[in-house]
Amino acid sequence: MKFNIMKIKLILFLIVIVRAKENSECKEIHLNNVPHKKHVLGMGLNRPYQLAYDLKEHKVFFSYNVGNDTEDTFQIGFLKKGHIKHEEVPDVVNGFAIAIDNKDDVIYFGGSEGIYKHHLKPNSTVEKIVSDRNVWDMFFKHHLYFIEYPSQHLYKCVHEKSGVATEHQKHIHEKIYQFVIDGDEDIFITNETGLYRIKKNTTDRIFYGEPTVFRAIEVNNKGVAYFSAKDGIYVANKTSDTLENVARIKNIFGLAFDNDDNIIYSSPYEIIKLLPERCK
Repeated sequence: MKFNIMKIKLILFLIVIVRAKENSECKEIHLNNVPHKKHVLGMGLNRPYQLAYDLKEHKVFFSYNVGNDTEDTFQIGFLKKGHIKHEEVPDVVNGFAIAIDNKDDVIYFGGSEGIYKHHLKPNSTVEKIVSDRNVWDMFFKHHLYFIEYPSQHLYKCVHEKSGVATEHQKHIHEKIYQFVIDGDEDIFITNETGLYRIKKNTTDRIFYGEPTVFRAIEVNNKGVAYFSAKDGIYVANKTSDTLENVARIKNIFGLAFDNDDNIIYSSPYEIIKLLPERCK
């Protein structure tokens, strides 16, 4: 009996130690001056990029490096709701880019050998719709847009009777790294000199200044564009044409938003959701 009591005391002591460690490691992040707690959705990943969120099934899609330290080879994976272990998307060669049409429940994958389409429903297979394109980045709004590598030129996918055609978007004449269209139909692009806004129905570039290195641009469900830089997450103030920091987080690789517009971001090895609550 004494042995059992001592054993119970030891277990309780270990529980207290574990909880104390968890609390000591819990670091709040202030998003728009509101305390948020980090909830880890996935871990053990090597540089997860290109996050995309399935609003109906609550899956987080992403690309990640499966190569060695000297060579980048990418695979597309996804996390189911409540599952910290990820699964792989098959049949996409060197998959890197992802875009979701949440209205029609279709997801697009871009790899080194083309663009693939997958219906977000059970038993749906991955179908290649564009061949011989090395895809750097993708964005969906009304149409699928993609940036080709190494030209860094922007293209739009257009459905024709013979299949899917790709049209070079000549009004975006420079080499770009990211492209999105926000809720006002304004375009944001990044190139080697920084971030620019192109107002709807114009071609003039409005420079948004420092910082000039971005790993991800994503538009939330309200149509607001968010930008991840070296030192945090930013939004555009369209009145002053400046960037405003909304969260100080370093080493962000990807951004996405869930149904409630909670931010999901990736660090070098984890995928994390920010929820408005304090650490206890």
